[in-house]
Amino acid sequence: MKRFDEVLFNRFFESWKGMPVDKVKSLVRVKAKVILPSLDDVDFSKVQRIKLGIDGTGSEIHIGHMCPVFLLNIFVKTGHHVTLVIGDFTAKIGDPSGRVTERAVITDEQIAKNVATYTQQMARFVDTSKFDVRKNSEWLSKTPLDKFLMIHQNINLATSIQREDFRIRLEQGGVSNAEVLYASLMGLDSVALETTIELGGIDQLLNLQQCREVQRLHGQKPEVIITTPILEGLSGDGRKMSKSFSNYVAVNASAEDKFGKLMSLPDNLLVQYFKCFGYLFEEELGELEAFIKAHPMEAKKQLASYFVAIEAKNMNAGLTERAKFEAKFSKRELQESDFAQIKVKKGTMLLDALLQSGKFKSKGELKRLIDGGAMRDLDAGVAVQVDFAVMKSVKVKVGKLNFFAVRVN
Repeated sequence: MKRFDEVLFNRFFESWKGMPVDKVKSLVRVKAKVILPSLDDVDFSKVQRIKLGIDGTGSEIHIGHMCPVFLLNIFVKTGHHVTLVIGDFTAKIGDPSGRVTERAVITDEQIAKNVATYTQQMARFVDTSKFDVRKNSEWLSKTPLDKFLMIHQNINLATSIQREDFRIRLEQGGVSNAEVLYASLMGLDSVALETTIELGGIDQLLNLQQCREVQRLHGQKPEVIITTPILEGLSGDGRKMSKSFSNYVAVNASAEDKFGKLMSLPDNLLVQYFKCFGYLFEEELGELEAFIKAHPMEAKKQLASYFVAIEAKNMNAGLTERAKFEAKFSKRELQESDFAQIKVKKGTMLLDALLQSGKFKSKGELKRLIDGGAMRDLDAGVAVQVDFAVMKSVKVKVGKLNFFAVRVN
C-alpha cells in the first residue's frame, strides 16, 4: 500500500532548486482554481515577483486560510521573489469579498497584534525568513490624490460594483464608498511592488482582476492571477471552513486536536484536502483518487499524519499521533477523560440526555445518527435504538469522535 504521507512529507522538505519548469507548473495547477490569463504567460526561467496580501482583521487563523500560503510556498522553494503584503492600510476598510455587512472599523493597535499572530502561525508551515514582509501603508499613505483619481476616472463604477455580494447588499441596505475603492488600493500594492504573479483565494478573483487593470493604467504588464479554491469545512455540508460554522481546524491547535479533527473529514473531501496541503504533480492525481476510493480510512490517517508531521518537521510525530488515535478509537482503549459527563434522572430518554451536551443541534440530528447506525452502547456493544431510555449509567459513542458517559443520579 502506497504511503502518500511519507512521500509528501519527504517532498515537502527536499530542495526544489533547479526543478524543471514543467514540474513547477504541474504543482501550481494542482493547487489552482483559476489562473488568468495563463501560466504560459510566465517565464519561470526568470525570477518572478510574487505577491500575497492579507489584512490584519483577525488573529486566530484556521487551515482554510493556509491554502494560498501552501501555494505561495511553491514559489518560495523554487527561488522566486516573494512578498507578503500586510494590509494595515486596507484593513481599515476591510475586504468586502463575501461580506453581507460592512466590516467594523479596526484600530492600528489591533491590526498590528493580529498581523503578528498571523505571521507566527504561518511560520509553522512555511519559512517566512525567505520572503519579504511589507505593510501597504508604506506606499498607500503617501499616494497623491491625483494618482488615485486617475485610476477611478478610468474604471467604470459598474465594473467596481458588479460583484454578487455588492448587488445583494445594495438591495438590502448599501455599500460604503470606501469598500468600492478597496480593489483599486490592492492594485496600487501591485504597482508599488511591480508584481508579476498574485495569489489569493477564488473569492478574491474580482479584486485581483481590478489589480491587473490598475497595473495596466500605470504602464505595467498586468500580473498573472492564481487563485486557490475555498476549502470546505469538516462537516461536509458544502459551507466553507469558518469559525462561525464550527467546522474548522485552528492552525494553533494541538497536534492531537488537528489529527482528530482531520479524521472526522468526510471521504468526499479527501482529494480537496490532499491537493491543498500536499505537493502533488498532476500525473499523481489519478493514483491518489484510486487510493482514496479503495482505502478511505487509510487515506484519512495518512492525510492527518502528514499534516501533523510537516508542522513538527518530523514524520515520527505524525505516526505517533496516528498510533495514539488508533489506540484510543480503533482499539477502544478509552480513558475516563475521553467521555463527556452527563447526569440524568432514571428513565430519561437518551436523546434528551445527549441534547444537554450542546454538541447536537436537535433531536432530528440525533435521530438521523441513530437511523444511520452511528450511535452505539459501548457497554453492550450494540447500536442504540431511537426509544432508548436511560435506566442505569451507560457509555455511548455518537459518530466517530463523540463519547458520553450518561450517569443516573
